[in-house]
Amino acid sequence: MLQIMCWVDSEDYWYLHSLNETNESLDYYGYKFEVEGGTGGIGTSVVRLLIVEFISAKMTVGFVTPGNLKLEDSDITLRFISHEEPTKDVPVQCKISDEVKRASYMGDDQEKIEYIGFTLEKFYESHSAKFYLHDLRPPSEPGA
Repeated sequence: MLQIMCWVDSEDYWYLHSLNETNESLDYYGYKFEVEGGTGGIGTSVVRLLIVEFISAKMTVGFVTPGNLKLEDSDITLRFISHEEPTKDVPVQCKISDEVKRASYMGDDQEKIEYIGFTLEKFYESHSAKFYLHDLRPPSEPGA
């Protein structure tokens, strides 16, 4: 099972913490997102993201994933921390659906990430939800 640590604002952390403490379920929906396109009309590359919408928390978390990441199991655990509690995480287990949303953007991988990050941030903001984007690619990966 894939486990990912997420840094969030204190208010989101404490909301998730309170749900966890009272064993309340958290409505969510997880899916994959791919942004494809080339640089200067040459070639093509794909940036892959995992997106998890936490409906009741009015929060969405996105993760730019390494190119070689294969999700054999759709179960993941997100572990949320904040600056107030950096050593005490709040675990949330999720399933990622098989749905893959797609977009196209001409540019290098960093430009694709900036494009989709801004697009998703504005989309969720229009639905009164906060959007977090974390880059999980190792520094040695091209474009990271």
